[in-house]
Amino acid sequence: MPFWIEGWIEVARLPETADEHAWSGVVNLGAIVDVADEDTEQIFGMSKGCVSGEKSVAAIAAARGVPANPSVQVRRALDEIEAHEAKFGTGEMGGYTWALWDEIRGYALKEPPEDSQWTLSFAFARTLEERFGADRVRFVVWFNW
Repeated sequence: MPFWIEGWIEVARLPETADEHAWSGVVNLGAIVDVADEDTEQIFGMSKGCVSGEKSVAAIAAARGVPANPSVQVRRALDEIEAHEAKFGTGEMGGYTWALWDEIRGYALKEPPEDSQWTLSFAFARTLEERFGADRVRFVVWFNW
């Protein structure tokens, strides 16, 4: 059974990042990240092995839950997940977490493996950092198993 990664890269368009409407989703991670890999484990603590308890990783940003003020795009995705779970039951989606680009950029700036699922996402984050700053770019992720 596949273990997909879903979520968004968000940017804070407002200077006050704690504001309810500060964040906007700009990149749908599900469109560019396919399945969990070593980078997914190291950053978000997500893989079949991590979730099943077969593997323990000291991830940068594991199991933080959904940020208090997610973007409209993330809220819409969570509403769709909630409707799906109401109809079919829970267990397919989980591992909700988030991290600021500022927290993971040191890891991302290392030379990732050529087959990393995150190469394109990190490139987007570096570009967004130029405009918004590293502390106003955020990854919100979860898995679909």
